[in-house]
Amino acid sequence: MYFPYQKNFPLAEILDWLKREKVFVFLETTRADTQNRFSYIFTNPVDIISCCRPSEIKEVFEQIEGYSKNDYYAAGFFSYEMGYAFENLYKTKKSYKFPLLWLGIFKSVIVFDHHLNKFLDNNYPPLKKTKQQSKYQINNLKLNVSQKSYLNSIKKIKELIRQGDTYEVNYTMKYKFDFKGSPYQLYRDLRNRQSVSYSAFIKTEDFKILSFSPELFFRKKERNIQTRPMKGTIGRGRNLREDALNKNRLKQDEKNRAENLMIVDLFRNDLGRVSETNSVKTKDIFCVEKYETLFQMTSTIKSVLKKDTGLYELFKTVFPSGSISGAPKIRTMQIIKEIEKEERMVYTGAIGLFKPDAEAVFNIAIRSILLREEKGEMGVGGGIVYDSEPQKEYEECKLKANFLTKPQKEFQLIETMFWSRNFFLLGSHLKRLKESAEYFDFCYNENHVQKTLMQIKKKFKPNFSYRVRLLLFKNGDVSITYRRQKKKSALWQTVAVSKRKTNSKDVFLYHKTTQRQLYDSEYKKYKKLGYYDVLFRNEKNEITEGAISNIFIKTKGKYYTPLLSCGLLNGIYRKSFLNKKKDVQEKVLTLGDIRNAEVIYLTNSVRKIVKVECKI
Repeated sequence: MYFPYQKNFPLAEILDWLKREKVFVFLETTRADTQNRFSYIFTNPVDIISCCRPSEIKEVFEQIEGYSKNDYYAAGFFSYEMGYAFENLYKTKKSYKFPLLWLGIFKSVIVFDHHLNKFLDNNYPPLKKTKQQSKYQINNLKLNVSQKSYLNSIKKIKELIRQGDTYEVNYTMKYKFDFKGSPYQLYRDLRNRQSVSYSAFIKTEDFKILSFSPELFFRKKERNIQTRPMKGTIGRGRNLREDALNKNRLKQDEKNRAENLMIVDLFRNDLGRVSETNSVKTKDIFCVEKYETLFQMTSTIKSVLKKDTGLYELFKTVFPSGSISGAPKIRTMQIIKEIEKEERMVYTGAIGLFKPDAEAVFNIAIRSILLREEKGEMGVGGGIVYDSEPQKEYEECKLKANFLTKPQKEFQLIETMFWSRNFFLLGSHLKRLKESAEYFDFCYNENHVQKTLMQIKKKFKPNFSYRVRLLLFKNGDVSITYRRQKKKSALWQTVAVSKRKTNSKDVFLYHKTTQRQLYDSEYKKYKKLGYYDVLFRNEKNEITEGAISNIFIKTKGKYYTPLLSCGLLNGIYRKSFLNKKKDVQEKVLTLGDIRNAEVIYLTNSVRKIVKVECKI
C-alpha cells in the first residue's frame, strides 16, 4: 500500500530546526508504503567516520560493526569510487579528495511513522513555527560533457561491446551550476516535485548532499536481504489513459526488458556469492512504477545471507550496484574510469543507515545533488547497450533531470461548480477530481470532499445560485470559496483569439489545476477589453479551448468540437453535451472553421452554454 502524502509531517519546521545544526543526516520517504514507512532524523553525532584512503576501508567497516554491536546507529553515504578499492582496480595508496565514505555515529534517532502519521516514542524534534520561505538561485546550469563528446563516448562504448569487453555500460555525466541561497528551500522544492522512497539531506562541515532517489540498493534485516534495481524508463502520458499505454509499452519493450534482466542476473550472481545455497530468488520482475515525470521498470531479488557475513564482505561483493555500473561489473567499471570525465563521488554510490538490530537500508544515490560552497553538481546517466540509439539516450538523460532543470511550482486541483438548490453534475466533477488526484498522486478522500461541500451548502440561500470553487491540496486538504452567480445575459457575447500559443504536450492542459498562468493572464487582459472569453490555439495552430470554456461550432447543421489531443480540458459540460447530442463530432478545428461557423457556442458547468461571436 502506498501513502502518497502525510499531513502531519512538519517538513518546513524540521528544516528550519536543522539549519541550526552543524551536522545532521535526514533520511526521508515521500513515497511511503508498507516497506518504507519511516523517516529518520539524526543529529549530534558522537563520532564521524570518514575515509579518503582505499587502504583504510576494511578497518573502517570494522569500526562501523563495532558501533552497531554497541547499540549505535550509523547513517551517511558511500561514494561510487569505493568500489574500485574493493576490486583493487587501482593503486590502494591513492588518497581521494572527496570521502569514499562518510558516516555519522548516533546514540539516538527521531523517527516519524508515515503509516501512523506521527513521531514514535513521544520523541519530537524541538520545532518552532516556520519563518518566511528562504530563497535560492541556480545559475549557469550546464552539462560537463558536450552533446558531441557524449555521442563520441557512446560510439566507443558500442565498439567495446562489439569486441566483447562488456554487455552494458552505465555512462554518466554531470550538470554543474552556481548556487546561492538556501539549500533547505532547494530540498523542500525538489522534494515536492519528486515523490520517492529514499530521499536524504546530509549536512557536514564541508558539504551538503540532497538526494531524491527512487531506487533501493539493498534492505537487510538480520540475514534476509533484498535489492530492487531499476532499469528501463519512459515518460508519463498526459492522462490516466495515456499513462496506462506508456506503462504497458515499457513493460513489453524488449530492449528495456533485456537490460533489466541483465542487471537482475548480475545481482543474482553477486548475492549468490554471500548467500545460502538456493536462497537467491527473483520476485516482481519487470514491475513498472509511476513517478511525477516518468515510469521506471524494477525487479526484486531476495536471498538469505550466509552466517557471519560481515558488512565489509557484503559491500565488497555487491557494491557498487550493477544497475549504475553495467555488466560484467569489474571490466565495465574499468571502462567507466577510462571514459567518464570526472569522479562520480556520492552520485551512484549509496545513502542510508545501519541500525543496532542488524537492519540496514541504503538507496542508490541517483538524482542526488552535491553542494560545496557556492557550486553544485548533479549526475545523470543511462545504460548503454549495443542497439542503444545515442541521441535517444542523450534525451533520456535530460528527462531524468527534469525535476531540477524544469522547476515546477506547487499547485492544487480545481473543480468549479454551479449550485442552484443542488450541485449541478456533482458526480462528474468528483470523478474528474479523483482521476486527476490519481494522476498527480494527490490524497483524495471523497467522503471528506462531500462533507465539506455539504457544510458549505448550508450557507447558501435557496432562491439564489452560486459559483463554487473547490481546491484540493496534495495532502488531501480541501478549500472552498463561493460567490453568488449573476443571471446569464440574453445578449450574444464576443470572444477574441489569443496571439499566444499553447503546447499540446503540456499535461496541465488536460487537468484542471492552479497551474494556468497563461490562461489567467490572457483572460484578465481580454476581459478588461470587454470580451466574454479568449480562445487559444496550440503549436500547430489548432483551436483548443477558451480560458474558461470549451468550444463547439455549428456548421451546415452539424456540431463540432476540438479533439482532446489538441490540448484541452475535457470539461464537465462538454462531456454532458457530447452525451446528449449524438450528432457532435470531435475533430481538428482551425481559425477558418471558426470564421465559417453558423454558430459558435462556449460551454462550462457554471454558465452552461453561451452563443458567442468571435472577433478575428
